[in-house]
Amino acid sequence: MKKSIPIYLLFFLLIIQTSLTAQKGEIWGNIYSGSEDSSLVRNVEVQLLVYLGHNLVDDSSYVKKTNSRGKYRLTNLPVDSSLIYYPRVTFNDIVYYGNGVRISLHQLKQQSDLVVFDNTSDKKDIFVPMEHLFLSHENNVLTLKEIFLINNRGKKTYMGQKTEDENVHYVLEFPLPAGYENLKILTPDAKNSSTVKNGTLYDTALFSPGSKQYSYQFQIPYKGNEYQYTRQIIYPTGGVNVFIENPQLTIQGPGVKPMGDFNIKGKTYQHYSLKHLMPGMQLELTLTNLPGKTIGFNFDIKWIVLLVVVGFLIVGFGYTFLKK
Repeated sequence: MKKSIPIYLLFFLLIIQTSLTAQKGEIWGNIYSGSEDSSLVRNVEVQLLVYLGHNLVDDSSYVKKTNSRGKYRLTNLPVDSSLIYYPRVTFNDIVYYGNGVRISLHQLKQQSDLVVFDNTSDKKDIFVPMEHLFLSHENNVLTLKEIFLINNRGKKTYMGQKTEDENVHYVLEFPLPAGYENLKILTPDAKNSSTVKNGTLYDTALFSPGSKQYSYQFQIPYKGNEYQYTRQIIYPTGGVNVFIENPQLTIQGPGVKPMGDFNIKGKTYQHYSLKHLMPGMQLELTLTNLPGKTIGFNFDIKWIVLLVVVGFLIVGFGYTFLKK
């Protein structure tokens, strides 16, 4: 009898393993229209992307259309907590993703809803509640860092304007000043969706309702002790904060108001503010007291010295000639 115990135990474990292996997972959810007050979207295809870490391992095995109530349900999914499932929907030629979910023995069913939108090329709902502009300088070069908080206050995905490439749109635009150098995109997600054409920086990522941040920096060489920064306002802007690192610099411009010192991460900046800028206006900032090389003064001194030397030579030769 004692010898049969291991056999029963082995048989019991085999039954458990078979039962676990037979279990399958399920992902379900609803597709809502964000443009029509969260009404459910029928008969749209939902596709599961399966990731192992950062690697896409399957993008075609699990596909299902929503039913008449806007619900999808994908079953018979592998139970493996190392896999992440992302539902994807293409709606009006734009791809939308739901939240990634994992299936485990403790949670065989998961829900992931998606919200889709209609499209528009009208930028009337694009608004910049706040912009931050940081100015610093070194070796006759200004470094300007622009940080924009941008809202799409509408109920449609903003597509901007089409380009020569049908699959690319100029969505958000940011004019660059003449003479800019060393442009760097600071927003990680925007590095692959940014391009420059005819002196304007474009973000080509389609902009669904909500908010996003876009930031970049560039440099401008300057001469003398003054520089004027001018840029056209493209979107209605609630306010612009200007932060200057050098306490010796001064800044002037239409609507610019000094706000005192401001501390950011242990650094003290001069803080200036502008309010309520509208499309078509110009952001005009004049920086003075820049520690530039006084090129004009050096130029004049050299010529003065040269003229004095030449004058002495002429007088000397003239005197010698007359004496003869």
